[in-house]
Amino acid sequence: MSHLGKSPGTRPPTLGILMLEGRMAVVPGCMACDETFPYPVVRRTVAGSRPPAGRGEVEAMAPLYAAAARELVRAGADVITDNCNGAMVWMQDSLAAAVTVPVFTSALMLVPLVHRLMPSRRIGILAFDGTAVGEEIYNACGFSGRDVPLAVAGVSGCASWQRFLRTKEISGAERPRLLADLVAVASALRREHPDLGAFVAECTLLPPACQAVRDELGVPVFDILTCLDLALAGRSRPPGIGRRAGGAAGGGGEW
Repeated sequence: MSHLGKSPGTRPPTLGILMLEGRMAVVPGCMACDETFPYPVVRRTVAGSRPPAGRGEVEAMAPLYAAAARELVRAGADVITDNCNGAMVWMQDSLAAAVTVPVFTSALMLVPLVHRLMPSRRIGILAFDGTAVGEEIYNACGFSGRDVPLAVAGVSGCASWQRFLRTKEISGAERPRLLADLVAVASALRREHPDLGAFVAECTLLPPACQAVRDELGVPVFDILTCLDLALAGRSRPPGIGRRAGGAAGGGGEW
């Protein structure tokens, strides 16, 4: 898909996703599934990429990601992200410097904003492996755990989530277990920290189940999808918002 030659004001905003090589979860709510997004998406698989084992591997792949990101911008992408958030935030600065559009490499970049919205409340971080999230990642996302009250939990101890990670598929019978296990992890974290006021889901496999946490616990849950919705809204709000009955206003409530 290409939007070259079209004015940004005459087309819907487009998301560009940098994909790892290998099999990905084509599941609604995940980054490889078109049903996940209410806006157009273009993707590029980054040749030579792999799930990184640490910061050094992320930084070694940064030039590959930068080249692919520039391809996405040429294909019409208005916002760039990747399908393996978390450690990829270590290439946030170099990737953002390589293109002229917003770049989101981790949902945790939203934590400082959520903290400003709810300064008296603790923020719960939902990860796949809670032990992989710490101060070095926080610093790369623009904040410190010394300044923001946090609590972290992961789903790596749940057999259902380990199967999803391994197979990249969700059967009809497995879906209720995935939802229940994420809700159980979030509920336990909230019981341990009664001052918890919101969650940020760090892993890009979690968004398919995040609504269950919102419904069960009645607290805001932010994830990479809400981050991307925010970033794309900077280009254009959905059509019809703010439209007066019988009026001719377009999306975003403009005159």
